Amino acid sequence: MLYADSVVMVSLCAQEAVFGDPAMLDTAHLLFGPVRLIALIAWVFLCMYCAQRVEFSPLISPAYKPIATALSLVIGPFLFFILAVADLAARLQDGDTSATGALASLFGGIFVTKKMLGARIVRDEDFIELLDAGGKDFFSDPQQKERQALADQETLNLTRRLVLNGIKQRASDILIDPKSSGIFTVRYRIDGFLYVVDEVSADKCRAVVNSIKAISGMDISERRRSLDGSFMARIKAGDVYFRVASAGVLGGEKLSLRILNQATGMLKLDEIGLSDESVQLVREAVNQPQGMIVVCGPTGSGKTTTLYAMMNEIDFYTRNVVTVEDPIEYVLPHASQIEVNPKANITFANSLRSILRQDPDVISVGEIRDDETAGMAIQAAHTGHLVLATLHSSSNLATIARLIDLGVKPLMLGSALNVVISQRLVRRLCENCKEPATLDAETAAALDKYGFSSSLIMQPGACKKCNQTGYLGRVAIVDVMHLDDEIKALLISRTLTLGDLKRDGDTRGRSNLRREGLKKVAAGATTIEEVKRVTSNLG
Repeated sequence: MLYADSVVMVSLCAQEAVFGDPAMLDTAHLLFGPVRLIALIAWVFLCMYCAQRVEFSPLISPAYKPIATALSLVIGPFLFFILAVADLAARLQDGDTSATGALASLFGGIFVTKKMLGARIVRDEDFIELLDAGGKDFFSDPQQKERQALADQETLNLTRRLVLNGIKQRASDILIDPKSSGIFTVRYRIDGFLYVVDEVSADKCRAVVNSIKAISGMDISERRRSLDGSFMARIKAGDVYFRVASAGVLGGEKLSLRILNQATGMLKLDEIGLSDESVQLVREAVNQPQGMIVVCGPTGSGKTTTLYAMMNEIDFYTRNVVTVEDPIEYVLPHASQIEVNPKANITFANSLRSILRQDPDVISVGEIRDDETAGMAIQAAHTGHLVLATLHSSSNLATIARLIDLGVKPLMLGSALNVVISQRLVRRLCENCKEPATLDAETAAALDKYGFSSSLIMQPGACKKCNQTGYLGRVAIVDVMHLDDEIKALLISRTLTLGDLKRDGDTRGRSNLRREGLKKVAAGATTIEEVKRVTSNLG
């Protein structure tokens, strides 16, 4: 008690010494009086406002912005005054604006609303910059009058919007073509299907076509002859490359843009849709020092993706990898990549001829198109190289027939060819809205006959995530055929018939595309209708 009384007495004495008699204490002498409180709030507001202005000020280097922001929170108004004077002087010296306009733009953004902040966030997410194939801003040179004429702001905004929306919606192609004399349609190919996304007046769309052709290095004055070019777009996620092709059609000029989005990255071998057994089989073939692996399928079936997935299994530090592609879709940092250019006489056959003199271990051929390329690829596989190639054919059996038709002798083919992979792409069911399927008795009985349970089969729904389609993305159904010693002996002796191979392929451990598709259906990844759609030409 004595100690507590002493503390109270000392506290009262201290108050009286500092403020006088507590009973006579005036509110004007309070540390946080009304006037001082208002001044403090105003100071804090000005400091925060100045910190925001510093963040977006072009007068401060990005390296020093953290320090300037911290200082503005303490001495904000003084720093703001210095920046305001410097900004005003720079604007007046460059003649960009009058003194009134500079002050208006300087103080016009004091009150930042939620709507303005939201708009800033949207602009940041919608950032896109169109560049030429070399990565330079085509419209940055103000001395080029022709480029300035093409760089109409409204046209550029429309072009950027069409390109950016195509990237966001995972489109593989953007098609711009005339529908009538006054209307152009813009279509996106998403998951293999075309969707009309916009209709643009002919005048506006011709300007868009000209701007894309100019960026792609194409002749804008030529509207009848077919042209091709390329450009790139820089977005927040990275760089996206485009192949452009034009053609004169009835009603105007058609433009096709193929999107090569490297930001998505290369898939691994176990991510493209192969079963565990097939993954192991292909990996063993890729690790062989020599031989040939052929990936076949129609256009748009994912052959190049599978080709890159196989190359992703290769140790580039211990093996010399050289590729011939048309075009180069993914950059492999530790491989030598050659792009086909017929105008410069750089063809698949000529490139293969030069590659064989560069001591390669692995050769990747983007596509076997003619007998010369087929012959050189087989020869390379015979001389101690691993050859990976793609071929346009409908099935594994058709691939063997196609190579023989291109002039490859069965003896050479039987000793060089190790694995043939045929594939198709089917749309994957949206995981957000797919639901159990209702099957008729006939379909359920057919599935049970093939050994597939109908309990896990799903059907598409509709939600915002998949744009009411029920499908989101695609998955490959892959048929892998390994040419074992028995098949090679029959092929070399020319006693192997394609009919026999097709009839007892399953009994020899080689499946087919329809069976692989039904496995995806039974796993709930896709639908029976999708499998029928992509395998209907197999007979």
